[in-house]
Formats: sequence, structure tokens, C-alpha cells
Amino acid sequence: MKRVAVAAAVLFLGLVLSVQAQERGETGSSAPSAAVSFDKPASFKDFFHQVRMYTSFEPMFILNTEAGTKSAPSPVVYPLTIGALWPAGGTVSFQPRLTFFYNYYLWNDDEQTALPAEVENRTATALSFLLTLPAVFTFRTSRNSAFEAQAGVSLLMRAGILSNGVSDSDSGTSGSAGSDTDRINRWFWTGARFLYAEAGAAWLYSFSGIVKAGPELNVYVPVGSLISGRGVDAMMLSFGIKCVFK
Repeated sequence: MKRVAVAAAVLFLGLVLSVQAQERGETGSSAPSAAVSFDKPASFKDFFHQVRMYTSFEPMFILNTEAGTKSAPSPVVYPLTIGALWPAGGTVSFQPRLTFFYNYYLWNDDEQTALPAEVENRTATALSFLLTLPAVFTFRTSRNSAFEAQAGVSLLMRAGILSNGVSDSDSGTSGSAGSDTDRINRWFWTGARFLYAEAGAAWLYSFSGIVKAGPELNVYVPVGSLISGRGVDAMMLSFGIKCVFK
């Protein structure tokens, strides 16, 4: 898990550095022998000045292909998101973000799978942290507006705990609620269910010298579900407002 996160971060950071180097090389000396270079921040202060913080307010739809049979309908959650972008003003930037949300799960022992649950049928509450590592391409559409297209990987880190009002000794499909919760947690971390491919787009307008904001759409495709033959089960789709603080 940690190796995947580190590798992804290095990959996208390398992409940003290489593209920025190419841009600077093209706008520099026109001599054929001129070397392509990248002006690295001279100090941590310079690096910090190239960083911008952002947040988003985007309800998220989580597809449940078992909806209407053994579990709850596809849930909609209301996450909290915070992120940072570097370098500010670049054509290509690295924009990692962390999103937190929670929802309920039950364990289906017959199919050996965890399923979203309604409140009255819940066993575990899943505390979810979605770490997204995208490369973002920015296209200026006017002096005050820009279109963003992004692609990257996301790591869904989930921890299931017994839901409020559910005790460890309550009945469960595997024997007890405590046993069900243990199985739910193991299910979260096996079969690459934590790994998603992410793509998205946004249109941002600069309202002042303090903030720029606009609509954003993100799609998260579940790699684990595709590998296991469950198709796009657990695919996530979010839409809302992104705010970047200058």
C-alpha cells in the first residue's frame, strides 16, 4: 500500500518536473545546443510561494450493483476535502488531495463480500480517507477563467468500526457482529479494492485576488472490482464546487 502511494507520487511529480523543464527550455535560448533546464525553488520559502491550497464541496455517489437485493441502494455521501497544488500558474501541476467520508456496511457471509447497508441493517461504520494523486493540465480560456483536466490514481483507505448501537456479541452472518466487522476490514484491503483510477475536469473563474472557484466533476474507477469480475461496482462519482485560494 505505502509502496503504491510513494510510486504514484514520484511518477506524477516527475511528470510535472519534466513538462515544466520542457516549457522553460522552449521559452529560453533558441540555440539548438541549449540544454533544457528547470529552475528549482531556491529555498523552502520559494517553494511555499508556489503552493496553493484548495478545497471542494462535492456530494459523492457510490455505485452498488447489489442495490435492491441484499443491501442498501447506492449511497450518497457528503465528503470533506482539502488539497494543495504545485506549482501555481503552471500548465501542468500536481494537485494531491485528501477526502474524508463515512458510510455503513454489512457482511454477506454467503458471498464473502461487504455491502453498503441502510441504517437499520448496519453492522460497521466505515471511516474512509480517499487520497488522490492527480496530474492536472490547465488551459486558459480567458484572463479570469481556466479549464482543468486531470488524471491520476486514488487510494481508498477504510477502517470499519462497530456502528453506534451495535455490540460485538450481536448476531452476524459469520457468527457475531464483531466477526463480521473483522471480515469487512479484511475485505477492504484485499483484491486491490483500495485502488482506483481517477479522472476529472473543472472550470474555474477568478472572482477576486483571493479565490477562484467553479464546478468540478470527478470519476473514480475501481481497479479491484474490475479485476474480480464485478465490473464497475463501487465506482464513485462526485460533482460540486472547487475553490482554490490564491
